[in-house]
Amino acid sequence: MKNEFNQYLIAGVPFIIIGLLVNPWLLIWLMETSFSTTLFSGILVISILLIVIGWGIIYKRNKFLGWMLEKYKEIALILLNLILLIGILNFIAAILLHDKDTLKPVVTYFHTPYDLFKDSIDFMRQIYPGKSDQEILELIKFQSPYANHPILEFQEKVQRSNSYNVGFEGIRFDQKVTEINAASLINGAVWVFGGSTTYGQGVRDDETLSAYLNRIDTSSTYINFGVHAYHQSNEIEKMILLLKKGYLPSRVIFIDGLNDITRMIETNYHPLETPSLAKNAYNSDFNIATTETGNTVLKQLPATRLLRSVFGKEIGPDENIWLPWTNYDDIYDPENLYNTNPRQHFRSTILRSPYKEIDTTALNYITWKLEEFYKANHAFIEKISSAYGFEFSVYFQPIGIISSENPFWKDKSNGINTPLFRNIDYIVPKLKEGIAEWNLPSFYDISNVHDSCAGCYVDLTHYNPRLNKMMAEAILKQRKLIDRHDFETKP
Repeated sequence: MKNEFNQYLIAGVPFIIIGLLVNPWLLIWLMETSFSTTLFSGILVISILLIVIGWGIIYKRNKFLGWMLEKYKEIALILLNLILLIGILNFIAAILLHDKDTLKPVVTYFHTPYDLFKDSIDFMRQIYPGKSDQEILELIKFQSPYANHPILEFQEKVQRSNSYNVGFEGIRFDQKVTEINAASLINGAVWVFGGSTTYGQGVRDDETLSAYLNRIDTSSTYINFGVHAYHQSNEIEKMILLLKKGYLPSRVIFIDGLNDITRMIETNYHPLETPSLAKNAYNSDFNIATTETGNTVLKQLPATRLLRSVFGKEIGPDENIWLPWTNYDDIYDPENLYNTNPRQHFRSTILRSPYKEIDTTALNYITWKLEEFYKANHAFIEKISSAYGFEFSVYFQPIGIISSENPFWKDKSNGINTPLFRNIDYIVPKLKEGIAEWNLPSFYDISNVHDSCAGCYVDLTHYNPRLNKMMAEAILKQRKLIDRHDFETKP
């Protein structure tokens, strides 16, 4: 009996020792880390189970092994039935959620360059005459331009390729401003700010607006600070950062329009508190647009989601709160949804889109916000430019969405009846009227340049080289008129 006991003792002690060692507190101490509640609980259960097995082997011997085998069969049968039951429940839940999850087919009234490249390569060859198919593909597949920035939320991704080259201070290089000389040219140059159209989405480095300005006006150096998705306030922040670093321009140019309109539609903030992207308004919450806490596999099971929806934990599209169109969020009100429930506020924000129907009252309010936005920014830039001793000008850009010659509408007759076209087509003429009436001395409208440029787009919104050249010529022509006027009025 003693020999038998010793045999079981030898077999059971290792289980007890391992069980004692594999405990979450000891592992945390040894690994100098922490575990989630789920992992901590799992390790603790395993530890206890190992100790129990060791104890059973030592003191219950054959009885324990037989009992454990019997319980294993029972537990295995229960688990198998439980798995089958969970599978059946989730199958039923998936059917019940089908209508809720089924998205309405997205109907687009315009072509995307990549789709056309796959389906209508001849069309894209006409858009990019003289370029090889590989060059065209490289230009249109540029889809991830953003890189983090500690102050400006984000900037253009530093990169090197045959078509897109970005480096020092987020500058897109061209034939004159290069990686080698950008740092030596930045002082005394003309800084050009704008969104992706200014950056030159869809065209090579030497085909951007700034590149043509450098080519036509050889007496000055134009530097491309365009950033995808930036609106005018973001551009001002970038300018201020450069000034704080000690750089100084001779002149600053802002090319604005489409992104300003889009952001005023998509968000519900004061015009001067509008973020570059809607999700960036929640950065203190670890960017709730992209970080989902507790988004576990269990929560994603159809049965779990069905239960959450029944008990109000799963917010569906019809349960979102519509933010008002006739006044902006008071973010200093502690009772405002922005403060009481940021996640719900974001869910509500993303319901706003230029692709959706917006009534006339709301469109008038958006236009008013844009007027306040431009006037306040203009007054601020005036003060900054005066303090630092440089000139500036703002140009309202061509808007491709309402261009009668844009070749990317699938069917222009249907396209002009879409909410996207109607919304932009309502706002832009009112802004153009405003620019003529605001009497802002450095704000100019060059949005009609595309009227004489048939098919001057590489997609629905971005300019081809010909339109970039025409815009450069319009800016320089306006500049010459200003110089002549100054000369004629001087005593």
